[in-house]
Amino acid sequence: MLTILNRRELITVVSQEKLFRIREDLSNAGIPCTVKMRGAARAAERARYGTAGIRQDALYSYAIYVTRSDYARAAAAIRPALRHE
Repeated sequence: MLTILNRRELITVVSQEKLFRIREDLSNAGIPCTVKMRGAARAAERARYGTAGIRQDALYSYAIYVTRSDYARAAAAIRPALRHE
């Protein structure tokens, strides 16, 4: 079971495409994960200044967590996803 007490951050990405590839690789390896989405800009700032010129996929970052015991296996499992740039 993945809880806040036994998890470790594996990687943080800003691309949804990369997030989906990493989660797929982890799933194929049988490694459970959780994702925490963070906004790059506060909602009030986006409303006030708009988002013109900002890539929409860069507005959020995604932190992927795995259990501490699965960290080494997870790092090896996501290497192929990280090579696709």
